[in-house]
Amino acid sequence: MKVYGDSESIINQREFLTKYVKSQNNWELIDTYVDDGFTGTNFNRPDFIRMKKDVEAGRINLIITKDLSRLGRDYIETGYYLEKYFPKKRVRYIAVNDGIDTYEKNNGNNDMGAFKSVVNDMYAKDISKKVRTAKKTKAEKGEFIGAFAPYGYKKASNDITRLVIDDKVADVVRYIFSEYNKGNGLSFIARRLNERKIECPSVYKQRTCRFHCKTLTGLWGHETIKSILTNRVYIGELIQRKGEMVSYKVKKYISLPESEHTTKKNAHEPIISEEEFNLAQDMLKLKTHRSHNKQTKEHLLSGLLYCPRCGNKYRYQKQTGLKDDLVAICSMYNRYGKEYCTRVAIKESILDKAVKDDLKAMAKEKINSQKLISLEEVNNIRKDKAKMNKLKFDYERRIAEIDRIIKASYEDKVNGILTTDEFINMTDNYRKEKEELLLKVKELEENLSTYKETKEDELTKIIKNISDFEIVDKETIVSLINRIEIIDSESIKIYYKFSE
Repeated sequence: MKVYGDSESIINQREFLTKYVKSQNNWELIDTYVDDGFTGTNFNRPDFIRMKKDVEAGRINLIITKDLSRLGRDYIETGYYLEKYFPKKRVRYIAVNDGIDTYEKNNGNNDMGAFKSVVNDMYAKDISKKVRTAKKTKAEKGEFIGAFAPYGYKKASNDITRLVIDDKVADVVRYIFSEYNKGNGLSFIARRLNERKIECPSVYKQRTCRFHCKTLTGLWGHETIKSILTNRVYIGELIQRKGEMVSYKVKKYISLPESEHTTKKNAHEPIISEEEFNLAQDMLKLKTHRSHNKQTKEHLLSGLLYCPRCGNKYRYQKQTGLKDDLVAICSMYNRYGKEYCTRVAIKESILDKAVKDDLKAMAKEKINSQKLISLEEVNNIRKDKAKMNKLKFDYERRIAEIDRIIKASYEDKVNGILTTDEFINMTDNYRKEKEELLLKVKELEENLSTYKETKEDELTKIIKNISDFEIVDKETIVSLINRIEIIDSESIKIYYKFSE
């Protein structure tokens, strides 16, 4: 999420705490750390991490928040910082409204910190549950719950849960359906929209609302056209709750099965008639059916060909006058025209022969000049790597187990089963073990990343997989070549995986 300025809550907190700090004697305000728009259940917040770096550097020795929930809402992590991290770094912590001050040893509110952390965590969980329930209820009633309206619509000015037609771009949606139903393809429609300098949906959304556009070209593509043609929102139908976050702590989006989607027909005014929409779906199915059933040749170099001028991939296509051969052409030029790249085409047969000849010549040169290591040595290298991967897996499994033990121990402390001293003594050893394991995992990862097969290993593969380069398959080509750049219609540049 891109945040535009601080929220009113953050402004009030900053003013309150700044005034509090200035009222104290001999206190110096070093910096303020603000994570507006980030959940308190997550301690990987940008400014929280920056604050920790300043603690490590010795820049600050006192941290102050309005209340404990502003530090965090995950009771395990909050407890760790209050009882372990801050004392270890000799940092004083104050939560003004909660009366917590770790500098005051006889402060009874400090002992309540653990219980307040649990309450804050439960509050976050309760809020998350209520939000989910509210969204589900709204979706079932046919109210729009998305953050941004679909292209062609906007949120009503007096009701953000209702979609109304956006007259500025609705005609673009109508044009797309009309052209496609006439028989014009996805790329054709995209090209025409780009020629007319019409903003693509993501660029238009960024210009009209608080949305951060990630598109690199800002151009229409066939996938964007297809997503519009298959979106039932344009016939007045709302299909929502297609996915959700795993939990209030795990911010990972997962897709839900269709049986759990919430569908509401006639939820808003349609842009396209149902007849037009159904015709487009039939045509999409027909084109898909044809493409899957016609016999296609596997191109030896597809996926490896790049344009050095714009950086996009090359694609194969038919060319007038060539019956049994295809040409490779820049996908950017092919899709958007000469304004975006140059037309440099090369025959597939010439490409394939050039690559095979180069491989054959290189292998012959290497075989005559270098001593190949035996296949037995190659197998030993693979065995060593397998052992390291197995050891890494075991270490990571133990780390996860330690995390579970610490969490259970903290819950026992909160429930009064363990004292604070018992909890610290018990978890100290586990934390030390975890730190040692993390270092071992990092060392193994570094070893694995540098444990690359040598040039001799690659040449052994060449000799083993290809007999005098008479038979060259796709798998072998991909294992040997990183990329191929098309310089001009007669020149290519090959980047091998085993060559500098």
